Amino acid sequence: MAFAQMDRGGLKPKLSQTMASVGAIPIVVIAAVVFFGALEPNFLSADNMFNLMRQSSYLVLICIAQFLILLTGGIDLSVGSTVSLASVICALVMKALATIYPDAPGLAVAAGVGSGLMVGAAIGLLNGLGVAFLNVTPFVMTLGTLSMALGLALFASGGYSIAGLPSAFGDIFAYSEVLGVPVPVLYVLLVVVLVYLLLSWTAAGRYIYAIGSNMNAARLSGIRTRRQLVLTYVIAGLITGLAAVLMTARTESGEANLGGADMILRSVAGCIIGGVALTGGKGLLRNVVLGAFFITLLMNGMNLLRVNSYLQTFIMGLVLVLAIALDQWRERRSKMRTV
Repeated sequence: MAFAQMDRGGLKPKLSQTMASVGAIPIVVIAAVVFFGALEPNFLSADNMFNLMRQSSYLVLICIAQFLILLTGGIDLSVGSTVSLASVICALVMKALATIYPDAPGLAVAAGVGSGLMVGAAIGLLNGLGVAFLNVTPFVMTLGTLSMALGLALFASGGYSIAGLPSAFGDIFAYSEVLGVPVPVLYVLLVVVLVYLLLSWTAAGRYIYAIGSNMNAARLSGIRTRRQLVLTYVIAGLITGLAAVLMTARTESGEANLGGADMILRSVAGCIIGGVALTGGKGLLRNVVLGAFFITLLMNGMNLLRVNSYLQTFIMGLVLVLAIALDQWRERRSKMRTV
């Protein structure tokens, strides 16, 4: 009887509250690790776990950028093309300065990294201005910048890889380790901390959630919604630009096809699996990081199991559809609870 009273009084509600706040994504990640570990022993090897940490860092950044836009009720279809253009410009600037100043590789690396970040911010600014001031829907606006950025990347690179970058670039942004931790993971941790502080401890973070929840209500409450939207898109663009820099360092070349069309799918899937609402205003950063890690883990596991690449594309599409269906189910349950 005492146990029953305790269960009615607080155990089940507490469990429900915990699941609501944390979500199912930690369970999904653990289940995936157990599944792939049972089928392929090499999956749990130290080398593969190390590679998995490094590989997931790039998608985590892209998912965080997508997460910020989804919070405002929008979507960014241009993330892949932004990565491509930022990679090409980063490599072109770096190679040019390395040729002019061969004894100053640090200058070439700094200028290349800065240009990559600026390209990401510029595309974010363009998206933000189009959405906030021209009233173009985020889907259409970012679809347009997708085409423009990809076209510029192909034009600037001529369709070829831009190699011959300073070796210091790869050492600093891709292949070094600090206490056994790959440097890309450290850059991601820095971004995660900064975005967490933005969303949880600043007025700007609260405004982002408010805009996604109800744009008109946010405007009537005194929030400068247009300025906040532009700022959010610029921040997302900067994060995407950083992802492009890290990916360029990994390949040691600028690539116009570095982003890839599947990057949009993976970034959206990672966010939705992490519990981010497509309607905006809902989502937790930690779950987005886990969602991105799950997507990378899934691809890594399928590669180790030698799953056909075409079938992998099908599975990723299926995961996205199931994630969207889950998001719609969560929305219906949420509405039922408020009625």
